[in-house]
Order: sequence, then structure tokens, then C-alpha cells
Amino acid sequence: MKHPLLAVTGALAAVVVAAGGLVSAWLGTPWIMVLVAAVLVVVVALGWPQMLGAPARKSLTAVLGLTGLGAAVAVALWPGRGPGEGIEDFGASLIEPIAVTIALGVLAAFMVQLFRGSGSPHRLESTAGTITGVAAVCCGAAWVALARYDAGPLAFSVGVSLALAALAGLVPFPGRSGRGLAAGLSVVLAGVVPWVLSGLWPAAWPALPLPAAVVAGALGGLVLVLLGQLAPERGRGRPVGQRAAMALGTAPVAVAGIVTYFVFRIMPV
Repeated sequence: MKHPLLAVTGALAAVVVAAGGLVSAWLGTPWIMVLVAAVLVVVVALGWPQMLGAPARKSLTAVLGLTGLGAAVAVALWPGRGPGEGIEDFGASLIEPIAVTIALGVLAAFMVQLFRGSGSPHRLESTAGTITGVAAVCCGAAWVALARYDAGPLAFSVGVSLALAALAGLVPFPGRSGRGLAAGLSVVLAGVVPWVLSGLWPAAWPALPLPAAVVAGALGGLVLVLLGQLAPERGRGRPVGQRAAMALGTAPVAVAGIVTYFVFRIMPV
């Protein structure tokens, strides 16, 4: 992440996730992570249409905001499997509400373009970009799903990994390979952080699932690096405004939520 505001915003968003993971674990409620997801959604929703350079920005912001917030609340309320929760006949997976809200967001994105009328400029680009944004903000609801599984320590570890990975992208390596070296440092650092945390982890806290934390941290760092490449550098491409940079820095933190959730559910802890 060579864009300073983008990197700093990504680091701050990751710190918010880490803090929310610990607080939700201490209080035993997923609603803290709902507030965290809401912060991520608002930042992305306000800046994503600006990043796209799309018309009808207010409508697209509303689509992103409502679907992202709806996904977070739906995951918190959805009947399913969690600590101390039985298997319900309806909604046995906490991923189902995320899929449902993404589908509704895609439908809303098409409806916005339909109401704009035929012949409106950038309809295809706006639709594709909005659908991508809808997927990103809805994936942030997976942080709420982790809280329902009492995986606050894992969210804390991945949040710290993402924060350091975002800041590592600002290291000024010289030469043409500098950007690649910075990206590699970000991914490696994101995977190493859980090893350091495990040695400092207080015995009174819930256990940190180290294998899942290492894999999820490294994959989250990779997501952060790849999305960070979308920002133009050295004056090439459309300039990135402040809101757009903040959205592009926050989006990978939201996407890392779904990556962390799947790693947590698949890997042994």
C-alpha cells in the first residue's frame, strides 16, 4: 500500500477489528462486532462510488450501506450454530445471511441502473463496481460470525496482522523491485505476528488458535496487498480522493473477515 492514507486507514480499520474481537470475547456478545462491521461498511460505502468515478453516487452509497449493515445485523440474529446454540431447522449456517444480502445488493445495484434509464453514462462500469463493493461490505459481516463462535482472540490476532501488514507497505524499498519487496514483507509479517502473540498471550484469556491465526493472517495480508495494488501510483490513472483511499484501505479488512471465518471453520484449533 504505497498510498499513505490508504495504508493508514487500513491499519486503523484493522485495529478497530482487533479491539472489537477482544471486547466481544470479554463481554460474550456479538453486537460489539456488529458495531465494528458498521464502521467498516460506512467507510467503504462513502468512498467506493468516488473510487469508481461513478454517477448516481448517493444511490450507490445507499445500496452499499444498507446491504452491508443488513448483513451484519442478520448474522447477529440468524439462527444457527454457535457456542451453546443448538442446530436449528432454519439457517444452520451463519454464511447464509451474507449470501442473501449479497444477492439483494446485486439486485439493488441493477435496479439503480434501471431507474437511471437507457443511455446513461457508465452503466456497466457502475454496476460491476457496485456489485464488487456489495460483496466486500457484506463479507465484513463474517467478523460478527466469528464473534458468535467465541473466536474473539482469532479476530484480535488477524486484526493486528492486518494493521502491521498495511503499515509495512509504506517501507521505501529502493529499486524497481521495491514494490514487490514491500508486498512480500506485508504478507510475511502478517503470518509471523500470531507466533509472537502466542508467546505473549495471557493465560487468563481464551486460547488463541495459532494455526488458524497464522494462515488467516497471511491470507488476509495477501488480500490487503492485492487490493492495495488498485490504487494508482506516481500520477498514473485516475487520482484517488480521500474518501476513495479510505474505502480502498478499509475494504480488504472487511474481505479478510470472510477469509478468517472459513479458515477458522476448516482448520483444526
